[in-house]
Amino acid sequence: MTPIGKQIYHLDSLDSTNNFAAKLINDQICQNGSVILADKQTAGKGQMGSVWESDASMNLLCSYVWKPDNLSVLDQSKMNWMICLAIHKLLLRFGIDAAIKWPNDVFVGSRKIAGVLIENQIEGNRISWVIAGIGLNVNQCQFETPNATSIKLQIDAEIRIKTILNELTDILNGYLLHWDTMESTLKSFYEMLLYQKGEMALYADANGEFEGEIIGVEDDGRILLKVSNEIRRYSLKELQFCSK
Repeated sequence: MTPIGKQIYHLDSLDSTNNFAAKLINDQICQNGSVILADKQTAGKGQMGSVWESDASMNLLCSYVWKPDNLSVLDQSKMNWMICLAIHKLLLRFGIDAAIKWPNDVFVGSRKIAGVLIENQIEGNRISWVIAGIGLNVNQCQFETPNATSIKLQIDAEIRIKTILNELTDILNGYLLHWDTMESTLKSFYEMLLYQKGEMALYADANGEFEGEIIGVEDDGRILLKVSNEIRRYSLKELQFCSK
């Protein structure tokens, strides 16, 4: 596996680091293991078309790009699990314990500190390129959204963005270097960290609101909820978390 981070594109402003990465790949000039870092995103993307809010030069806005070794499209969820676990591990290095809100947000308590958007490129039944976009709140202290937080708000200290990037790159390289042994453990570790797992909480689907308990995830990434004595499975756009 080619190490991630040897080639870093650092730009003042981009519409989206994921979009820039896709263009580099399309133009056949992207190196395996490249990192795209932006001080500002004009159209940062969240899941399901949402916008990622971030003040310029205050947070980590980046995309990691690499060519996996013979990874099936059936294993796409593993990329998401790995990135979320890497962010959790990074935050622990700064004394911050977090949870993963399914499928790809990282929460501290009830506040969002990071989000992940993975946009894989597929050839046949294999993943040819992984584009892993990450937005991590680092030094921003005021947000328009009421349920956001940052590393600085948690530990009352300002951290250089490059320091955060280097730490996260180090963690990801560790996962990829030991992929053969780590791959089989990703799901169980991800499930252990799921936000609201094992708690009765309010959710909503196409039929309305209901109370349920998260019990885990399927191999394909769907979430498993226990509702009364029934096990329900939901894909990305089929389930909403209701405010407490």
